[in-house]
Amino acid sequence: MTTRPRHRRPFRLALVAALAMAVGVTGCAGIPTSGEVRDGAADVADPGEIVYYAAGPAVDGEPQTIVEGFLRAAEAGPTSTVPFSVAQEFLTADAWDGWARYARVLVLEGDPVLTVDEPADPEEADEGDEGSDSVVVRATASVVASLDERGVYSEEPTPSPIEVAFTLTRGKDGQWRISQLEDGLLLSSAVFSTAFHRTRLYFPTPDLAWWVPDVRWFPRQTWRTHAVRELLTGPSPWLADSVVSAFPEGTQLAIEAVTVDEDGEIAVNLTSQISEASAQDRALIAAQLRATLVEGGGREIALYDRTAPLRVTANAEPSLPATKGDALAYTQGELKRVEGRALAELDTPVSMHGLEPTALALGPSGDPVVVRVGTTSLVRITGPEAPVELVTGTDLVAPSIDRFDAVWTAEGNRFLVALPSGRTVALSADWLDGRTVESFQVSPEGARAAVVSSGNGGRQVHVAGILRDGDQVPTGLSAPLRVGAPVDGATQVVWQEDTVLGLVGRDENGARTVYLSGVGGLSGQGGVTRQLTGIVDPAWITAPVGRPDLLALDDDGTLFSRQSSALWPVVSEDVQLVAYPG
Repeated sequence: MTTRPRHRRPFRLALVAALAMAVGVTGCAGIPTSGEVRDGAADVADPGEIVYYAAGPAVDGEPQTIVEGFLRAAEAGPTSTVPFSVAQEFLTADAWDGWARYARVLVLEGDPVLTVDEPADPEEADEGDEGSDSVVVRATASVVASLDERGVYSEEPTPSPIEVAFTLTRGKDGQWRISQLEDGLLLSSAVFSTAFHRTRLYFPTPDLAWWVPDVRWFPRQTWRTHAVRELLTGPSPWLADSVVSAFPEGTQLAIEAVTVDEDGEIAVNLTSQISEASAQDRALIAAQLRATLVEGGGREIALYDRTAPLRVTANAEPSLPATKGDALAYTQGELKRVEGRALAELDTPVSMHGLEPTALALGPSGDPVVVRVGTTSLVRITGPEAPVELVTGTDLVAPSIDRFDAVWTAEGNRFLVALPSGRTVALSADWLDGRTVESFQVSPEGARAAVVSSGNGGRQVHVAGILRDGDQVPTGLSAPLRVGAPVDGATQVVWQEDTVLGLVGRDENGARTVYLSGVGGLSGQGGVTRQLTGIVDPAWITAPVGRPDLLALDDDGTLFSRQSSALWPVVSEDVQLVAYPG
């Protein structure tokens, strides 16, 4: 049958009914002009979860109208108390039974365009009918990111075109319904961040000292249930060999829902394997659930073996990734401490005699201090017998120091790690074959490395898990997760938060600028990488994890400190290098 497009118009994925909050909203507020002064720092009540409402199919709705209504209802599905109950009304029974809602979630740039195919000649329609009993509606759009069935977020380097087909049939009652559709959801970037909840799954490091976050996105209405399922399944593949799990093998949810009662207690009912966990493992499990599920004060975890309460008598509380210590700046031949918007003298001066450093790195609490001299050597300038040459080469990358005081650099496609014992180990990774490491930094908990590399496909940013032996000596890097795919010409990467990278890249005009990119997607705005404003042509950035600070240095030696979304006041002039610990 020859077909032709009948209607082609943009469809805005706005929901039919108003955005509703879980609590009521009082009357309009105004600016008071009389009365006593009130404290403006008082706590504000939480407005509750955002819930979308969508209408069911209109009587005698045309095929395009039915698809429009279905897409609205599907957007509302992840926030509905009865997920997708309205969306079901737009589908035939067979289509509903076969539709895998979360097999993939496509995050769209803008809104899809709908096109209706119909017979080219009205005479081709069945005799006695006003039109064919089957029609195809096609939705075309640009995809900026996607989720897989485990909630893992992937960002596209550039918006990628996609076409999704919906087949509709007319029932005996004369109403059009969708009879065939592809698995998954189409969500505009404006809706995605409210329909899905960005969740950090926390897994402990092998020494049980730190939490390592693994970001996923789950349907907002049931995110805690999905989170526990994924904690039981385990971390993403790229993290699997860098973290551990205390859950006994085979443990599952005994009740397919994680509930929160009116007092805020979060009940997690697990199968009987949980009783096999030792007291210490049970404490670690409770702490892992608390770190992942609570997200704010006032809630406690109640752990159950099926319906029998489990006591947790031991304590376990790994630390969240965080940078300790202040930044140091190298200016006019000496090191100074960065304190807010000023530089201060060090309590104990560090000798830089005879050195002309080109990069600077600090240990987790500000010691050791290591500089790169030219591009041929790393020198420790604090501690016993300093200065001490640690690594030599021909084109060494700026160093990074992990929480075990191992000093990392890279040359070509391999990493060189100077251990506190004095030994140096070389590490390679298959995914870096044919590429050159340009910048990298180890995360505060020492389980992840962020890497900028160049090669075929241009400059790319990845995060990989760090593999270690029983003595915490690095032995390799995992297969990576790509991050910041839209950033062009990345030259530097730093950890800006525990799951956010700061990147120096190029804007659409080719000028250097700063981007924030989520390891698993950013909060808000569809999770996509975003550019920071207010800073012009930065050459270098540094940031601490656990604090909002971000410092930028330009080619003229001006050091800026980010104070808000667009304000970067000057800290000092004539600064050559700057670095936070890490």
